[in-house]
Amino acid sequence: MSQDDEMANGKRLILLLILTASTSAVLGYGFAQGEVPPESAMPGSARLLWLVAVALATVTLAEALAPLVKDSQDRWAKLLRLASQIPSVWCLLATACITSFVVAQVANSQPQPRNYWPLFALWLVAVGSVLVWAFSGVRWSQLRPSALKERLWAYRWELATVTAMTAAAVILRVVNLTSLPTPFSGDEAAFGQRAVSVLDGSDHNMFRSDLHGSPTMYFFAIASFYKVFGVGEFGIRLLSALAGAATIPVLYLLLRQMFDRWVGLLGALYLTGYHFHVHYSRMGLNNIGDVFIIVLTLYFAWRASRSGKTSDFVLTGLTTGFSLYFWQAGKLTPLIVAALFGYTALRRPSFLKENASGMGLALLAYGVSALPLGVFWLTHQNEFLTRMNEMGIFQSGWIDRQQEATGKSTITILWEQAVHAFGGFGRYKDTSPHYLAPISLVDRLSLVPFLLGIAYALYRILEERYFVLLTLFAGSIIAGGVLTVDPPFSPRLLPPIPVVAAMVAIGLKLVADAASRWRPAAGPVVAGVGIAALLATNVHFYFFDYRTGGYYSDYNTRVAEQVVQYVKTLPEDTRLFWYGAPRIYMSGTGHPALTFPIWDRPRFDVLDDGKVVSNPQLPLTGDTPAVFLFLPHREKELQPLLDSCPGGETKTFISKAGRKGLNGIQKTAETSFTAYEVLTPNRCLPLSASASTGG
Repeated sequence: MSQDDEMANGKRLILLLILTASTSAVLGYGFAQGEVPPESAMPGSARLLWLVAVALATVTLAEALAPLVKDSQDRWAKLLRLASQIPSVWCLLATACITSFVVAQVANSQPQPRNYWPLFALWLVAVGSVLVWAFSGVRWSQLRPSALKERLWAYRWELATVTAMTAAAVILRVVNLTSLPTPFSGDEAAFGQRAVSVLDGSDHNMFRSDLHGSPTMYFFAIASFYKVFGVGEFGIRLLSALAGAATIPVLYLLLRQMFDRWVGLLGALYLTGYHFHVHYSRMGLNNIGDVFIIVLTLYFAWRASRSGKTSDFVLTGLTTGFSLYFWQAGKLTPLIVAALFGYTALRRPSFLKENASGMGLALLAYGVSALPLGVFWLTHQNEFLTRMNEMGIFQSGWIDRQQEATGKSTITILWEQAVHAFGGFGRYKDTSPHYLAPISLVDRLSLVPFLLGIAYALYRILEERYFVLLTLFAGSIIAGGVLTVDPPFSPRLLPPIPVVAAMVAIGLKLVADAASRWRPAAGPVVAGVGIAALLATNVHFYFFDYRTGGYYSDYNTRVAEQVVQYVKTLPEDTRLFWYGAPRIYMSGTGHPALTFPIWDRPRFDVLDDGKVVSNPQLPLTGDTPAVFLFLPHREKELQPLLDSCPGGETKTFISKAGRKGLNGIQKTAETSFTAYEVLTPNRCLPLSASASTGG
């Protein structure tokens, strides 16, 4: 046996030992939890997993002992050699998949585990072992600085360019991060509140979903940023900014594999400043993670479909499973991968036969990453479909109401939905409060190369690369636009972003190639000038026109922003009595954009029936300053308060005219809210406080 073979066997043995030990540990942990039945938190059938663990331990032992009996003709020696011939990757992935399955079973057991961190650690061991195996072909000698320099020197200009693009992407996504977009939206604040609940220990299960179906693991990720940057807007948004910037080099690699360096370079450059991608990279939501994970998964899937390497199939399955931990669009990723492999099999009938093993390993790897959350969704199907149940045109009953209101047929309504959903990338403006840009999702200048690229892709659709890109584009828009209410609703239309960048790059390259036929040196110049113009247009729009145009968010969130800015100027112990019900609430979770930034302040809601409530419950009285804040519809209650608690100061805050929102433009300046300050130590209370429960 050569030295390389001995090293390879040693690596396999170490990984098998680690995974067999972790499987045994997680099985023991799983059966030790819970009380129903008393000795187990897992279904009775799960006891059979012990047999699997024993079988895996046997294979591991055989792997270790087989070299010692390689010349023996004893039947037990033959059996050991036979067991050791099972490809170690199958043993490793099977063990890791079992580990994830048991983690899922225990995480979803009743009663719930007191502590989920051991489960999370065991899941990371399973995932990490698969990753270690995928990169185990890399030798330590290849990682030495001299070896790396020798290998990468030929690509030095390419590496420098991609590094510069990524650095530019980080700058464009981090500069003025807390003030653009503004105000801090309610959905961002809701994510921030969930991350705070992770820090205080009230939310400790990272293997479930919450908040309209959002996986809670994302809240744990935000909480980790809180640990470094503190609780606030920057920590929430930075995670999105980094995910958005990380997409640029991965998209370059994908397009370079699919096409060539020029398409990769032009596509990645365009994505660096593409206004739609820049905006959602600056919002503290998990939507932008869908774009990153889809591009990463397609990169490995495309490599697997070309080279057939086992490691590429394994990484495809692993990243496909990770797509579940972001937003709703990630659930389309397995379908896109299946479409790519299925179409490749149609084009190349030998593909299935040659790569059946690789696709089986991809399924196992998918189970390793997806099972903990997948099992939760399997047992909580309403959580899995919660957003589609709320926003789907069929599930929510919207299409039936439209038919009754308009008298139009289902086909007509679906056609109108399709026109607006696909038209969002060139004609119609965003209908959601999350962006509300005054232009379509593809600006007019970019529309020229984009449509040229789309036309060329349709002409060449029989090629796998164009087929998969158009499938991603059309499938995402149908699922997130045509079949949901009020298209084009931008948060549901992020997965087509990499396709937009690819089509713009293809369109620019077609023009550049045509120029090269006229004059060889003209092609690069045309491509450079074209991409520079597109970047300048998108960056200028977002950081100048959009930033100062007052397009973003809705009226309630803008009021919340003004209130928060005002409250932060007050002493921290000031009691805040809010007269905003039933429109906006301040205590508890209330309106997240209002409550999250001042979550540590004493806050009370004065309800429209006069009752004063707080959540958590706080004492009403105290020798501390008090401020009473009135929305316009409750201002009639201000004068009686002035009479009962004199000596304060009244301040009126104005919402400026010209702000654009869901109901058009606010044509005149109007009162946003009124504050009555009694900032000296006092015992001022709402007039109805004596009848309040304070619950």
